[in-house]
Order: sequence, then structure tokens, then C-alpha cells
Amino acid sequence: MKTKILFTLLAAISLASCDKDNYNTKPTLKLRSVNTNVVPVNGNLTFEFEVTDKEGDITDSLFVKKVRLNSRVVTTIRDSYYLSIPQVDKIQKAFVRVDLSYQDYLISARQPPVTGTPPKSENDTLQFKFVLIDRGSNASDTLTSEPIVIIR
Repeated sequence: MKTKILFTLLAAISLASCDKDNYNTKPTLKLRSVNTNVVPVNGNLTFEFEVTDKEGDITDSLFVKKVRLNSRVVTTIRDSYYLSIPQVDKIQKAFVRVDLSYQDYLISARQPPVTGTPPKSENDTLQFKFVLIDRGSNASDTLTSEPIVIIR
């Protein structure tokens, strides 16, 4: 009787441990690195992600939402957009690099408030939110970056 219980327990543990490496239908998006948390004028911001998907049908749909954290509320531009990433069809795990250029993707305030003497534009403090969408319209959980300062 003890042998049956021990065998059943070992079998259950074995089955539970096998599921750890399996990928899900819902894609996953993990931030591996970001090149800086302060971007100079005309600088670039680079995010590197690990992406996984059970079916390996990850296409070029990476949704990005910029959230301006500054206390002064101003009109913003390009708050959300889709980015093209390399297609990783039939690959269940891949590493993706996303480069965001200053003029196209990083500046947020349409007319940033001016402060100080001499007058200087207020920097944008942003959080980036990312969602990966696969060909089957499955979306990853939202990944949120740490605050990043964009020098204006």
C-alpha cells in the first residue's frame, strides 16, 4: 500500500514538473534589458525582449503605449502605436530588439512646459507599456517599463 502511495506521489510530482517548460497559447513577453533610463536629446532607447508562444505564430504586432508621468498635464503626441518586429514564425522562443528613435517614438509633450532661468523645456518622464499579439489574436500580459526620462 505504501508503495502505491509513493509511486502515485512520484508520478504526480513528475507530471507537475514537466509542465514548467511548456509554452502557452497566450504569448509571453519578458523584458531582458533596456539600454538607459535617461535618453539625451536625439538619443535612442533600446528594449530587448524574450518572447515565447506555443504555436510559434508570433508576427509583427507589438503594441506600445506611452504614459507621461509628469505632474503637469499637457497635450501629448503618438501615445500609442504598433511596432514591427521580426517575424519569428514557427519558433516558440525568440529574442527581439526594439529601437525607439527620439523624434519618432520618444518625445511625448506636444509643447512641453518651459521652466527655469534660462528657460528650458520640461523633460518627459515616461513609462512604456507593451503587449505582444500573435497571429491567432492572442495577447500577452501587459509589460510595463520603469520610468524613463526623455531630455527635452
